[in-house]
Amino acid sequence: MAKLNTMFKQKSNVTFNNALFSNQKISTMHPSIERLYQAAKQIRDITGQSAVARLLNESPQTVKNWETRGVSRSGALTAEATLGVRAAWLLAGDGEMLTRSTAPAVIEAHAPACPEDSVRIPLLANGGSMGPGNDVLDVDYVVGDLTLSSHWINQQIRPANIQELRFMHAHGESMAPTFSDGDVLLVDAGARDPSSMEGIYVLEVHSKTYIKRVRMRMDGSLEVSSDNANIKTVDVLNGDHEVRVIGRVVWAWNGRKL
Repeated sequence: MAKLNTMFKQKSNVTFNNALFSNQKISTMHPSIERLYQAAKQIRDITGQSAVARLLNESPQTVKNWETRGVSRSGALTAEATLGVRAAWLLAGDGEMLTRSTAPAVIEAHAPACPEDSVRIPLLANGGSMGPGNDVLDVDYVVGDLTLSSHWINQQIRPANIQELRFMHAHGESMAPTFSDGDVLLVDAGARDPSSMEGIYVLEVHSKTYIKRVRMRMDGSLEVSSDNANIKTVDVLNGDHEVRVIGRVVWAWNGRKL
């Protein structure tokens, strides 16, 4: 009788396990990569692991890893610049899917020619962090452009060289209320000397980009700080730091001239 019961239990388990795995499909894909695939299809009509990898300038193996581990933060920021989808939505499903600047960020290569008074300013994939810092991409490639009036530029910005202007996204809260998370910033890459003009600069430190206010102190050193009083940080550059100045922020696309 004991042997018969054991055989019955074994056959019951086999039947149960077969039914479990043959009648149900188990999904192991991470929700963030599902959102990325959804956005690529909806915005660019791009499908497939390899095609998405090419779009984001990533290796297919990296995108494959995201399917189980989730999209990395740097990958989400690249997707935000490339596709115009919010990194917070991509990573956690928070808020709206699209950024406020989605339409300009995905201008097609065959867009109509600009009017004579207009200038196309490139939008960079690299973003600036108002927080812990964004990883710098290996290549600072252009993912789109925004069109501005050259008359407006000369009246409001007055850069030394219009060709040095760049657009980039800002991420984080450390520069609030001056900037908000997701704002598009106009950066003058020809203005790289904070000692000659105080202001808000995009800085590269230890392969990360930051957006910080920089001013000259009385002793000649440069003070780097955040605007948000709740998370105020102040650092002093005395020559011991390896800092690359990418450019000065001259306009925020929330209507603020700087």
